[in-house]
Amino acid sequence: MQGALAIPEEVCSLLADVDTFISQTLKGESLSKKAKEKREVLLKKIKDVKASYPQEFQDKELEDEEESEGSFSSPPDSVSIASDRYDKEDEAPSDGNLFPPIAAQDLQFVLKAGYLEKRRKDHSFLGFEWQKRWCAISKTVFYYYGSDKDKQQKGEFALEGYTIRMNNSLRKDAKKDCCFEISAPDKRIYQFTAATPKEAEEWVQQVKFVIQDMESNTIPEEEEEEYDDVGQASSEPIDDSIYEEVKEECVPSKAEVPRKLSQEKVTPVSDSKNTDYANFYQGLWDCTGDVPDELTFKRGDVIYILSKEYNRFGWWVGEMKGTIGLVPKAYIMEMYDI
Repeated sequence: MQGALAIPEEVCSLLADVDTFISQTLKGESLSKKAKEKREVLLKKIKDVKASYPQEFQDKELEDEEESEGSFSSPPDSVSIASDRYDKEDEAPSDGNLFPPIAAQDLQFVLKAGYLEKRRKDHSFLGFEWQKRWCAISKTVFYYYGSDKDKQQKGEFALEGYTIRMNNSLRKDAKKDCCFEISAPDKRIYQFTAATPKEAEEWVQQVKFVIQDMESNTIPEEEEEEYDDVGQASSEPIDDSIYEEVKEECVPSKAEVPRKLSQEKVTPVSDSKNTDYANFYQGLWDCTGDVPDELTFKRGDVIYILSKEYNRFGWWVGEMKGTIGLVPKAYIMEMYDI
């Protein structure tokens, strides 16, 4: 187009973002017939503008291709350049906790991982209210990435102090029953959408599992007892004969506890255990027994506790699939909240 004024770079960038939003982001949405027709009209107008200024938009498209080839990975929902700029501000840690960068593939003790849609804290027309993120629970921290190949997380937050619940009021489309939110007093609320209601429930249960485990490991401080006679020394002689000599008790080591178990006869439990919900536990972590008298189990395995005789040593006696053995109590948690 001869003699036409060049389009400013800011306008080109804005039009490219609008094109991405309309052509890609709205493509998967459930739009009304009228909205679909309007979408097609806007796409045609944008195409006509690009055709009228081929040089400006050809250069812009070449730059975008070079940037996408040089990047390690891009979000699976084709987030625009403008949206990525908003992410840096929106996904900064809000609770003061800053974890070091870590690649998605390097996370340790991952309890659950997968793609979710994360709701932005502040969104506008070009801000994309819901963005696809690869999320993972590693130990007690919730991480989210652009994809499972990212070298660094977009954000994270420690689950301590948070609660989680399903929330079908976050969306009005077909995914409303797939939503859940994680919140805490005086902290940012995180809202997510799973692919199905069942998957959302699985995320909720797993986060509850982590939060309950952290709460159970919290040791309350005991109040120091005060005595009225402290500091008041008695002048009367003390009769040592009133005291009984107590032999020092030897605390058995880990190896000694299983040996003691093997010498005892453990009576198999009856069918009454089917209603004894308080003694049903499940594996919190994978555990491999060092000796034959220790049970080997994986996270999620169901274990019925027969005895807590060795509680002070950190061991219980349990049964799993007909096998009886010692179980480290730190590796299991209650199945039922009674």
